[in-house]
Amino acid sequence: MMQPLGELLGELERCDRARELDGLKAVRERILAAHPDSEAASEALYKLGLDALFRARDLERAVLIFEQAAGRKHAFWSAAARTSLGLCYFHLHRSQKALFELRKVAYAKTPSVHSVTALAFIENIFATQGNGDEATRVRKERITQLEQLIVRSREARSEPSERGHFLYQLAMALRDHNELERAKVSLEEARALGPEGLGTDLFRAVVDAL
Repeated sequence: MMQPLGELLGELERCDRARELDGLKAVRERILAAHPDSEAASEALYKLGLDALFRARDLERAVLIFEQAAGRKHAFWSAAARTSLGLCYFHLHRSQKALFELRKVAYAKTPSVHSVTALAFIENIFATQGNGDEATRVRKERITQLEQLIVRSREARSEPSERGHFLYQLAMALRDHNELERAKVSLEEARALGPEGLGTDLFRAVVDAL
């Protein structure tokens, strides 16, 4: 008899609270097997890829899982998987394949946390290859997208931590672009959100960057 999705999600939450990593992996595998077409399965598949990558240190297996997750075409989790897939390809020295996958996310119609992350990876790949002109071009696009995300976050009154994260990323990109005054303005806005809004670690990073 198929276990209801609600029960499985309850088990997942209990394992998460207890930090039972093996339990999380097992429950995610059961969600994927019992409810393969659910949104929860898309999330589970992506996080199984993360488990393979970071806990098992199995890069090849992570690639296989992320390929499956990207192919599910879920608006959030598939974009996350494709971004991770691109990074995996880069570490496998398959730079062109990495760029191909990352560009699918980076230049989506609407900017997102995934698109700016993909752009950061693309910029890093070009910088690593010594292609400064392309790295600069990609950084300009990342700055534009981050500015759009910050405006959207202000208008929607989203969580301060989200806006602070974007502001910090924008400041670092502006610094790399030698726009120091604009970078300082972004950092000051982020600092004004305080440790309560940003979280201790991000607040410390912002203060240290000023």
